[in-house]
Amino acid sequence: MFHLTTERPEDAAEIEALLDRAFGHNRFAKTSYRYRLRVAPVRGLSWVAREGSEHAPGAIVGSIRFWPIAIGREGEQALLLGPLAVEPARHGEGIGAGLTFLTLDLAAWAGHRLVLLVGDHGYYRRFGFAPAAPHGFTMPGELPERLLMKPLVPTGLGTTPGVVYSTASAVVGEVEANAGSSRHAVAIRRIVG
Repeated sequence: MFHLTTERPEDAAEIEALLDRAFGHNRFAKTSYRYRLRVAPVRGLSWVAREGSEHAPGAIVGSIRFWPIAIGREGEQALLLGPLAVEPARHGEGIGAGLTFLTLDLAAWAGHRLVLLVGDHGYYRRFGFAPAAPHGFTMPGELPERLLMKPLVPTGLGTTPGVVYSTASAVVGEVEANAGSSRHAVAIRRIVG
């Protein structure tokens, strides 16, 4: 038995331990972690699953967070889902699905238009996620097939596609570079105070 509740500041150490068990200590090397540096998760969208009931809570067995991101030269706002973590021994109990369905509904209710994530389409398609690359979204350092998107409102796909950026920095221009026969766009970034 488990119940879902908002993450509290005092949950931080327990969540970090869960993330280590779920993803290993090398999880910080993943590209998507760069988008979480110097940025706080979106308030109200960080939730945990706790063992037991609301009146007798136990250990955290699941966690989900969303982060603000910007897309393209215009810096359109969107959300980055992740990490979604479930205690390895508790896989298959609906903990991850419960956290995901609940928080996607909350994000839509709060007026967010688009969610992106880096993950396995086989798992996330049940929540309405689809590959983002065919719609023109890219995340430097990630495999295109692992970048997924879900519009939260019918106009969510009205978001201008482009490169995904952390909101801790701002796009100040683009440089075109030729590498052999392929062309690469390199975004120039400047940290904003």
